Amino acid sequence: MRGIDTSAAVLPFRKSDTNLPDAGRLITALRQIGYSLEQAVADLVDNSINADANTVVIRFLHDGNVIRAVAIVDDGHGMDEDSLRDAMRFGSREAASVGTLGKFGMGLKLASLSHAQTLNVYSNCGSVSNGRRWTLEGIRRGWVCERIRAGIVNELLVRRWGPIDLTAGGTLVVWEDLDKLPSHRRGLKYTLTNLETRLRLHLGLCFHRFLEEGSLRILIDQLLINRVGQGLQSEVGALNPFKYRVAGDPRYPKTMTAELSGIGPLELEAHIWPAKSEAREYKLGRRSSSRQGFYFYRNRRLIQAGGWNGLVHDETEPHSSLARVRVDLPVAYDEDFGINVQKSTVLVPPVFPEVLEARSSDGLTFETYRRHAVEIYRNAFASRSCSGMFPRNGFPKSVLEQLKLMYSKPGNSEGFTIRWAKLKAEEYFRLDRDSNRILLNQDYRRCNTDEVVKLLMAILLRADAGSDPKQARLRELKKFNEILAIVATE
Repeated sequence: MRGIDTSAAVLPFRKSDTNLPDAGRLITALRQIGYSLEQAVADLVDNSINADANTVVIRFLHDGNVIRAVAIVDDGHGMDEDSLRDAMRFGSREAASVGTLGKFGMGLKLASLSHAQTLNVYSNCGSVSNGRRWTLEGIRRGWVCERIRAGIVNELLVRRWGPIDLTAGGTLVVWEDLDKLPSHRRGLKYTLTNLETRLRLHLGLCFHRFLEEGSLRILIDQLLINRVGQGLQSEVGALNPFKYRVAGDPRYPKTMTAELSGIGPLELEAHIWPAKSEAREYKLGRRSSSRQGFYFYRNRRLIQAGGWNGLVHDETEPHSSLARVRVDLPVAYDEDFGINVQKSTVLVPPVFPEVLEARSSDGLTFETYRRHAVEIYRNAFASRSCSGMFPRNGFPKSVLEQLKLMYSKPGNSEGFTIRWAKLKAEEYFRLDRDSNRILLNQDYRRCNTDEVVKLLMAILLRADAGSDPKQARLRELKKFNEILAIVATE
């Protein structure tokens, strides 16, 4: 304060001045920090990657009625006694090293205790194995981190955990006394299915670069407690949010650079997805509109999957759904771009709105990019009759030329193909939008043609039969008549 030297106002330190937090109340508050199950597991996978693991197994152990424990196992280099003791510390030093995926040294503890009352960690580093345990009761007693007897540690480490052999090195994390694990009202089977679906989506997205390059495998399984053998395993596939076959606008992707005051240059890779995509990499759990915006990466790990970080008024406005911007945050910017504890959101600096002034080497601006994405979306959904798509095979050349004249648009001369293929018995056709194909069931190739024609004509003219078509539609129907007559007489 002006005119007051506060440093001179401080009295000499006394031992009684130490004012430690109440351990019980603090851990209760920390458990409410907001980790979802998938965020918590992802935080532990970060630790596995830091330990140079190639394989991670996530196992749900149940008794047939409820989930009793969750195990996360990796084949990394493991930890000796000192390393494990530090890893169990709230605010561990090693987890925050530059170049790793750790940020605060809190993830292992907070992520685990957000869902369980007991956290067990068993690790083998060469020929040295050891174990530690946090319980809520131990924390309340004064941050007592219990050691686990060597016999119990060795008994768990010699077991097979899928393809992982922990006797060669690695770490086993076990959550017990689960009290905050999501559950399904219809029982264990649906709970396990739901949890696996959520994990496959989140882990496949966050670690897609590691999964694509083959440096990491993530397996999920479930096992009945005390059952001999292994559970059925499923492998998490990569979900690359920028994996489309053809961009929605041929001018993209495009790299733009924003000069942030006091920070430096920030590169933005702007993408526009093709409209009406059914790809799982676009839908990302049927939430494509909320997945527009920035995709922030740190050390190749996806942190934030969508959102405009305050740059636009409505962050889920459907017309911007095709716009996604990839940003690889330099580690040197860690002090400027914060990350929340769950590693799901980037906390941008006050100067971040300067991103709106970003430009590409050919002068394209960030705002122009967003306008292009909106235009692509609106044009695609404006009218079924102006989609620009037309068949390019399966008919006489004269018919294909007329269809192209009717439906092709500038910038879209590719068209779609029609193929016979092996489909399910209940399918007559299948739309493959990602490959621009219509697949017809080859088992029905020599079916009753008359009946098929009548049905397709009924579908084609259904809306027109009960209304007075507009002139544009009448002209289209007239053209259909001419083309059908050509096909019927050839």
